[in-house]
Amino acid sequence: MDIFVSRSSNKVLLVHICVVFLCFMASGNGWLFTSKKKVCYGSLGCFSAAKPFTNAGGQLPRAPDVISTRFFLFTRNNSDIPEELLLNDNIRKCGWKSFCESKDIRIIIHGYMDSIERPWVKKMARTLLKQGDYNVVIVDWRYGAREYNYLQSVANIRVVGAQVAQLLEIFKRLYDTDFGRVHIIGHSLGAHAAGYAGEYVEGIGRITGLDPAGPAFVDEDPEVRLDPMDALFVDAIHTDGEHLFSGGLGLMQPLGTVDFYPNGGRDMPGCPNTYFARMTELFTGNFDLVQNFACSHLRVLNYFTESITSKCRFTAHLCPNTTRLTSAECSKCGTDMPCGVMGYHTDVNMTSGIYLVSTNAKYPYCQG
Repeated sequence: MDIFVSRSSNKVLLVHICVVFLCFMASGNGWLFTSKKKVCYGSLGCFSAAKPFTNAGGQLPRAPDVISTRFFLFTRNNSDIPEELLLNDNIRKCGWKSFCESKDIRIIIHGYMDSIERPWVKKMARTLLKQGDYNVVIVDWRYGAREYNYLQSVANIRVVGAQVAQLLEIFKRLYDTDFGRVHIIGHSLGAHAAGYAGEYVEGIGRITGLDPAGPAFVDEDPEVRLDPMDALFVDAIHTDGEHLFSGGLGLMQPLGTVDFYPNGGRDMPGCPNTYFARMTELFTGNFDLVQNFACSHLRVLNYFTESITSKCRFTAHLCPNTTRLTSAECSKCGTDMPCGVMGYHTDVNMTSGIYLVSTNAKYPYCQG
């Protein structure tokens, strides 16, 4: 059962929030840590806990059969019931009935505590198919994402990234796929999983990080997180960039060729923006912990999905740095301060840098 739609989801989410805090308060070789230094998983290769991969607190990724990553293909011919892409030694051309080698590929990777069952995942897939006739692949790694120890999920995405790369290599072998026609869209931990895929496969056209996860990735080596070298073009949208202990689940530091900071990148309009406001919501009867504590982290999904088919464009203004994301300093469009567009229709040739975007507090979020 999906944790976000079950009746007990609020209680379970609260437990996971507490566990994340414990992960960063604990130290040494206690129950949160492993004594192993390296694991190897056949064709996926070996994974070490040595630097720079110390961000997971010594945790090593679980075996592929434990993470149980699955790939589901949506096309315009099967937008309701996807075809599962099974990876095995006997896979051959035409083994997948729905895959069309002439179509561009879009890959969606969910984040921590998520799965393909979440409404936003299929909504994004179907919206992409309204925009273009693509092969849309959803990566479902729910069993690796639902670790009570968040740091274990941080380690697990290394295997997930390797598996996505393995899928792309199969596309290349069977269909001579041009990796430049591949666009990976990852949310939270899924953004960094996309980065790992880009480490294994050179020439991926684009990776979009939707509020890349912050805990365990702040100021870490680029090799362990999404970075500009993971694809030909990397764009990141930051919506919950507060420090974890201030309630933020995202990452404030720039990660891509271009980085967008809607409303300053920390608290989104329409979301409770302080602990006091969140607790007030709870005590006044709103027991939706997902909405209260992860609202800004999830709002990026609304922004990006809306941007796919909306005629309105999320106008983005170039800013000097992340500490000066104010409308006063980032509000002009011109030769010296070029503007761009945030979301699906971001121009891969736009000026690299940091961009401020203003949004509405509710749908439609685009201000134009």
